[in-house]
Amino acid sequence: MFAIPGIAALIVFILARPQEFFTLLQRVPFLHLFTALAVLGWIIDVRLRRTQPIGTPGLPWAVAFLAWCVVTVAIVTPDVLFPKALEMAILFVLYFTIAHGVQRFRTLQAVAAVMTVTCLFISAVCLHQGYSDKQCVGGQELEGEINGKPDGRICEKVDVCYGPDSEPGLEYRCEHVGAFGTYSVEERVRYRGELQDPNEVALAISVGALSLLIAFYRRGKNPMMKAMYVAGIVVVVLTALETKSRGGQLSVALVFGTYFVRRFGVLALLPAALMAGGLLVLGGRSGVNADVSTQLRYEAWASGLAMFHQSPIYGVGAGAFVDHHFLTAHNSFVLALGELGFPGLVLFVTLIFISVKSLIVGLRQLANVPGAEVANVWGMALLASFSAILVQINTLSFTYKSVLWIFFGLVGAWTGAIRHHRPEFSVKVTWKDMLFIVVGCIAFTSVFLPLFLRYKGEM
Repeated sequence: MFAIPGIAALIVFILARPQEFFTLLQRVPFLHLFTALAVLGWIIDVRLRRTQPIGTPGLPWAVAFLAWCVVTVAIVTPDVLFPKALEMAILFVLYFTIAHGVQRFRTLQAVAAVMTVTCLFISAVCLHQGYSDKQCVGGQELEGEINGKPDGRICEKVDVCYGPDSEPGLEYRCEHVGAFGTYSVEERVRYRGELQDPNEVALAISVGALSLLIAFYRRGKNPMMKAMYVAGIVVVVLTALETKSRGGQLSVALVFGTYFVRRFGVLALLPAALMAGGLLVLGGRSGVNADVSTQLRYEAWASGLAMFHQSPIYGVGAGAFVDHHFLTAHNSFVLALGELGFPGLVLFVTLIFISVKSLIVGLRQLANVPGAEVANVWGMALLASFSAILVQINTLSFTYKSVLWIFFGLVGAWTGAIRHHRPEFSVKVTWKDMLFIVVGCIAFTSVFLPLFLRYKGEM
């Protein structure tokens, strides 16, 4: 219970980034303060016996993965060891406090509510941005970063921005300008901080708002509240369309599709596929820009594979991919492989595997248990989120992103809440699982990825 305020504050400050548009908040290191508050709250809960100090199925793998990240930095890029170690420590605290500080379904629902409201806020800001007038935005290098500044001049095409009122030496774009200093990139809505990329915005709101809103709707009894949940779902879907992210709109379809398949079986795959196609037609990118983006992604994958070949054990060090290639990997598995070597890839895949396995095993065991409705509702929401995550992280560098680690934590919290009622509940990575994972990683690095890149002309 005492860990919840720190956890909630971490989620808000990491994702919504209020410190970036309320400058007074920058005078205090709130991120580190809330990290300490979450840890202190967990310690108090343990001392008061509100929480049991029992590890979740994913804990050893999360520790191993983040520790390996620090090891690679210490060996390959020791000059940035302290800031990278601090970054990994914050990720661990975010994961650990959610996974181990939440051991009741009531508190799990409270944390899910914070996540939902935060992602809905981000959706609302981005949706408002998409429907706002376009303005001239001037800066030096605007690609992928919020370092430009809208100057208030209304435009329809960028030519207007280079008129007599332009600032010498600035590069201009004509973009939709929203609240809190946000603006679009290539007319695709986006947010701030970790969510500057429209694709990452689409994934974050799909898994952090859409699937959880469906869970709240299923749990709700008040008609007015259920109507509000539906309105929130509409906002998220419209925002995903405004991002013009093909992967993001596929994530929306996968969230709905997971529920359809769970309810109606494999026959629901056809309507789910039709929904995905419809969303892509409505808002997916196409044309030259989309083709160039795809080609650059393949080049990044080839660079990641080359980094692995140069250093198959330690990679180039956590966070160092962009020091060896002008773009990030645009694939979480390639990013882990290139930066952390083969051991890092195995640990990352294992952490994902145990999270998904926990959900599947838990839902299967509780399917016909009387009184387990709340567990089934939240388990389905998390499974729908992970269905979308597993697909879209193949085109996003999401390995160290807070959204992913929050969901690792939520799965841990869900298993902890089940264990509170059923102490015998247990999920482990067996030696057969480990063999399957290692063989799969070997096949990915030595067969599937090289063959795909050769087919695309990148090798």
